[in-house]
Amino acid sequence: MESKCIYCGKDHSLSESDIIPDALTNARILNRNVCGIEHNNRFSDMFESKVIDALAFITNELDIKSSKGKKYASYDAVITVEGTDYNLKLHGDNEIFNGRVIKSSDNTHLISSYDKTVKIAKDESKVHPLDINAIEIEKKIKINNEIFFDSAMHRMLSKIAFEWYCSKNNISGYYNEFKDIVDFITTGNGTNPVSIIQEEEIYKMIDQQVNLGSHTLLAFEKGDGEIDVVISLFGLLIYRVVVTKNKPSICNNNFLYVELRTDSLRKELVHHSIEEAQQKFVEMLAPEKFMKAGVVNGVSIMVPKVMEPVSNVDLYPLLFNLTKYFISVGKDAIGPNAKVNALFLNQLKNITQSSTLQKKSIKRFVNETFYEGHEKIRLNTQSSNKKATVLFYSIYLIGMSEEERLDDKILQEILNEGLSCSANAEVVVDDEMEKNLKSIMMADEGYSDVLEKGAAKVINWQN
Repeated sequence: MESKCIYCGKDHSLSESDIIPDALTNARILNRNVCGIEHNNRFSDMFESKVIDALAFITNELDIKSSKGKKYASYDAVITVEGTDYNLKLHGDNEIFNGRVIKSSDNTHLISSYDKTVKIAKDESKVHPLDINAIEIEKKIKINNEIFFDSAMHRMLSKIAFEWYCSKNNISGYYNEFKDIVDFITTGNGTNPVSIIQEEEIYKMIDQQVNLGSHTLLAFEKGDGEIDVVISLFGLLIYRVVVTKNKPSICNNNFLYVELRTDSLRKELVHHSIEEAQQKFVEMLAPEKFMKAGVVNGVSIMVPKVMEPVSNVDLYPLLFNLTKYFISVGKDAIGPNAKVNALFLNQLKNITQSSTLQKKSIKRFVNETFYEGHEKIRLNTQSSNKKATVLFYSIYLIGMSEEERLDDKILQEILNEGLSCSANAEVVVDDEMEKNLKSIMMADEGYSDVLEKGAAKVINWQN
């Protein structure tokens, strides 16, 4: 089949479109049937860059950055030190005092290294030593929650749903059945196809199944031929996008699912219909595929005759239940309300108080904290940073381990033993857990040296 742009039908100057903007995911998915300038590059200026900029804090929290850049996206923060506010632009938590000169919001105070400060003040008597490990530091971030209800977000979500559905159906060229969503994506005009799922139980069901910060997409066909794509963006809000009221006859795959995780892994299902998926699920669990392995306490133990893992079998019941709800219930919100706002704040709290312990997040934390020339780490008992605490504790465990070289298997064993969790696990850190982890480390007089040893192992982790 000749490749043509799905927005306009052009057969030349096509490009690879990042279905989800590269800066918003570590697991890229592409549509290769989008013309390069008119309907790929220009989308960035039209709406994608606005969303990317507004979500910089979220992508930082989840260790997501564009593959095209060396740094994580910057975000605005207000740091309060001894009652004085400092307005900063940060690329991460550990940049606050990293050799920089920061000026207070009222231009009356400066913070930097002692030598730099004396040089700037030209009078040592005006310089007040500050022990950053013993003072209370408050960091305030303004989350632009308005972006989640903005036209730019809705156009980006529509683009994601449309390009993903087309890619899974090998659509090449423009089809009039997609006119409404194409017009909305390209011009912002016409009927907005996006609504917001506002049922709390749906969020809980998805949270239990997917990793922290994942994007999930689910496509299904309704009885009247309408194609909907439900998108969970970072797990913060869940949207429904009506891709088409009448699907083209050549679209054969109409029950689709993908989870795009922050560690770049993914899970995916592709089926012609929900009925075919249900039949596939029944076949996976057919009794004739199992054999009796013995009896334990009167219970027969059955194992597969062919010892091969059944891929994603646990997803099917969840997706069937979700699809049933999305087809039968039409109580979506079309904008912010008390219920949606409460959901958003709860999901945001989950992200900011949780940490995913994966190689990428641990290496990033070490590189930003244990930079060349840094002073030995002394934990601050007066300040709270739950995600940093669990990462420090993970590095402490690595330093305490007798293993000199790290790999994925060794990390798994270390975290299993010390935190009772696995690598890539989501760890929710409350006040009590943070206090306990700090107490364990600080009870060891040599914990600073142990952290240095653990950091060195992470830095030397090559594969």
